[in-house]
Amino acid sequence: MRRIPRLGATATGDTADWMDRDNATQRWLHRDRSHLQPDPRLRLERLRRNLMRTAAEGPGSTRTLRVITYTLIPPHGDSGPDHARLRAYAEGIWDVSHEIHDEALDAHRAPAPQHRNGWLTARLLLRQGAADGLIAISRDVISPDDALYEHELLWIGDHFSFVGLIIPESR
Repeated sequence: MRRIPRLGATATGDTADWMDRDNATQRWLHRDRSHLQPDPRLRLERLRRNLMRTAAEGPGSTRTLRVITYTLIPPHGDSGPDHARLRAYAEGIWDVSHEIHDEALDAHRAPAPQHRNGWLTARLLLRQGAADGLIAISRDVISPDDALYEHELLWIGDHFSFVGLIIPESR
Protein backbone atom coordinates (compact mmCIF):
# COMPACT_ATOMS: atom_id res chain seq x y z
CA MET A 1 0.00 0.00 0.00
CA ARG A 2 1.44 3.35 -1.00
CA ARG A 3 1.18 6.29 1.39
CA ILE A 4 0.59 9.73 -0.05
CA PRO A 5 2.37 12.50 1.88
CA ARG A 6 0.38 15.34 3.38
CA LEU A 7 0.34 18.67 1.61
CA GLY A 8 3.62 20.43 2.41
CA ALA A 9 5.46 17.25 3.42
CA THR A 10 8.86 16.81 1.82
CA ALA A 11 9.10 13.03 2.05
CA THR A 12 6.67 10.13 2.09
CA GLY A 13 7.39 9.39 5.77
CA ASP A 14 6.78 12.98 6.94
CA THR A 15 3.80 13.33 9.24
CA ALA A 16 4.27 17.05 9.82
CA ASP A 17 4.46 19.75 7.22
CA TRP A 18 7.24 22.33 7.05
CA MET A 19 5.42 24.82 9.30
CA ASP A 20 4.97 22.26 12.09
CA ARG A 21 8.67 21.40 11.88
CA ASP A 22 9.65 25.08 11.82
CA ASN A 23 7.46 25.83 14.86
CA ALA A 24 8.98 22.90 16.74
CA THR A 25 12.47 24.15 15.89
CA GLN A 26 11.61 27.70 17.04
CA ARG A 27 10.19 26.38 20.33
CA TRP A 28 13.36 24.33 20.87
CA LEU A 29 15.67 27.27 20.05
CA HIS A 30 13.74 29.70 22.25
CA ARG A 31 12.86 27.52 25.24
CA ASP A 32 13.21 30.47 27.61
CA ARG A 33 10.30 32.38 25.97
CA SER A 34 6.66 31.74 26.61
CA HIS A 35 4.77 30.41 23.62
CA LEU A 36 1.25 31.73 23.62
CA GLN A 37 -1.35 30.02 21.54
CA PRO A 38 -4.16 32.12 20.06
CA ASP A 39 -7.54 31.79 21.73
CA PRO A 40 -9.55 29.15 19.81
CA ARG A 41 -12.75 31.07 20.54
CA LEU A 42 -11.53 33.97 18.39
CA ARG A 43 -10.69 31.63 15.52
CA LEU A 44 -14.15 30.07 15.73
CA GLU A 45 -15.77 33.50 15.86
CA ARG A 46 -13.88 34.57 12.73
CA LEU A 47 -14.95 31.41 10.94
CA ARG A 48 -18.59 31.99 11.87
CA ARG A 49 -18.47 35.67 10.84
CA ASN A 50 -16.92 34.72 7.49
CA LEU A 51 -19.83 32.34 6.90
CA MET A 52 -22.26 35.16 7.68
CA ARG A 53 -20.48 37.55 5.32
CA THR A 54 -20.42 34.95 2.54
CA ALA A 55 -24.16 34.33 2.93
CA ALA A 56 -24.93 38.06 3.00
CA GLU A 57 -22.86 38.74 -0.13
CA GLY A 58 -23.82 35.52 -1.96
CA PRO A 59 -26.48 34.79 -4.54
CA GLY A 60 -29.32 35.23 -2.04
CA SER A 61 -28.20 38.74 -1.09
CA THR A 62 -30.96 40.38 -3.15
CA ARG A 63 -33.62 39.06 -0.79
CA THR A 64 -34.09 38.92 2.96
CA LEU A 65 -32.38 35.79 4.25
CA ARG A 66 -34.49 33.18 6.06
CA VAL A 67 -33.28 31.80 9.38
CA ILE A 68 -34.12 29.05 11.81
CA THR A 69 -34.24 29.96 15.49
CA TYR A 70 -32.69 27.11 17.45
CA THR A 71 -32.79 26.66 21.22
CA LEU A 72 -31.67 23.99 23.65
CA ILE A 73 -33.79 23.90 26.78
CA PRO A 74 -33.35 22.07 30.10
CA PRO A 75 -35.57 19.09 30.86
CA HIS A 76 -39.24 20.10 31.00
CA GLY A 77 -38.27 23.71 30.15
CA ASP A 78 -40.10 26.26 28.01
CA SER A 79 -38.56 27.32 24.70
CA GLY A 80 -40.92 30.30 24.32
CA PRO A 81 -38.74 32.99 25.97
CA ASP A 82 -35.63 31.92 24.03
CA HIS A 83 -37.48 31.93 20.71
CA ALA A 84 -38.95 35.36 21.52
CA ARG A 85 -35.45 36.69 22.23
CA LEU A 86 -34.17 35.23 18.95
CA ARG A 87 -37.12 36.66 16.98
CA ALA A 88 -36.37 40.10 18.45
CA TYR A 89 -32.69 39.67 17.47
CA ALA A 90 -33.67 38.72 13.90
CA GLU A 91 -36.23 41.50 13.49
CA GLY A 92 -35.38 43.80 10.60
CA ILE A 93 -32.38 41.65 9.55
CA TRP A 94 -33.72 38.19 8.69
CA ASP A 95 -37.07 36.45 8.24
CA VAL A 96 -37.66 33.68 10.77
CA SER A 97 -38.85 30.67 8.77
CA HIS A 98 -38.74 27.95 11.44
CA GLU A 99 -38.47 27.66 15.22
CA ILE A 100 -36.80 24.49 16.44
CA HIS A 101 -35.76 23.39 19.89
CA ASP A 102 -34.23 20.37 21.55
CA GLU A 103 -34.63 19.33 25.15
CA ALA A 104 -31.49 18.27 26.99
CA LEU A 105 -31.95 15.00 28.81
CA ASP A 106 -29.55 16.06 31.54
CA ALA A 107 -29.65 19.55 33.05
CA HIS A 108 -25.84 19.80 33.05
CA ARG A 109 -24.88 18.12 29.80
CA ALA A 110 -26.51 18.06 26.39
CA PRO A 111 -25.94 15.32 23.82
CA ALA A 112 -23.74 15.98 20.81
CA PRO A 113 -25.53 17.98 18.10
CA GLN A 114 -25.62 14.97 15.77
CA HIS A 115 -27.72 13.09 18.35
CA ARG A 116 -30.48 15.71 18.65
CA ASN A 117 -33.63 15.44 16.56
CA GLY A 118 -34.19 19.19 16.39
CA TRP A 119 -30.61 19.88 15.30
CA LEU A 120 -30.86 17.22 12.59
CA THR A 121 -34.11 18.80 11.40
CA ALA A 122 -32.40 22.20 11.24
CA ARG A 123 -29.54 20.71 9.23
CA LEU A 124 -32.02 19.10 6.85
CA LEU A 125 -33.80 22.42 6.31
CA LEU A 126 -30.47 24.15 5.61
CA ARG A 127 -29.43 21.41 3.19
CA GLN A 128 -32.75 21.59 1.33
CA GLY A 129 -32.55 25.37 1.03
CA ALA A 130 -35.66 25.98 3.18
CA ALA A 131 -33.54 28.38 5.26
CA ASP A 132 -30.34 30.32 4.69
CA GLY A 133 -29.01 30.25 8.23
CA LEU A 134 -29.55 29.40 11.85
CA ILE A 135 -29.51 31.72 14.86
CA ALA A 136 -28.98 30.75 18.49
CA ILE A 137 -28.36 32.56 21.75
CA SER A 138 -24.79 31.28 22.20
CA ARG A 139 -22.45 28.69 20.78
CA ASP A 140 -23.07 26.48 23.82
CA VAL A 141 -26.54 25.81 22.43
CA ILE A 142 -24.84 24.12 19.48
CA SER A 143 -21.94 22.59 21.41
CA PRO A 144 -19.57 23.77 24.15
CA ASP A 145 -16.90 21.45 22.71
CA ASP A 146 -14.66 23.36 20.28
CA ALA A 147 -14.15 20.44 17.89
CA LEU A 148 -17.85 19.59 17.65
CA TYR A 149 -18.79 23.25 17.26
CA GLU A 150 -16.21 23.74 14.50
CA HIS A 151 -17.42 20.58 12.75
CA GLU A 152 -20.98 21.93 12.71
CA LEU A 153 -19.83 25.36 11.48
CA LEU A 154 -17.90 23.76 8.65
CA TRP A 155 -20.86 21.56 7.69
CA ILE A 156 -23.16 24.58 7.66
CA GLY A 157 -20.64 26.57 5.62
CA ASP A 158 -20.32 23.71 3.14
CA HIS A 159 -24.07 24.03 2.58
CA PHE A 160 -23.84 27.78 1.88
CA SER A 161 -25.51 28.68 5.17
CA PHE A 162 -24.49 30.60 8.27
CA VAL A 163 -24.84 30.71 12.06
CA GLY A 164 -25.78 33.89 13.91
CA LEU A 165 -25.28 34.22 17.66
CA ILE A 166 -26.58 36.80 20.12
CA ILE A 167 -23.62 36.15 22.44
CA PRO A 168 -20.43 35.78 20.36
CA GLU A 169 -17.83 33.09 21.04
CA SER A 170 -15.33 35.57 22.46
CA ARG A 171 -17.45 36.30 25.52
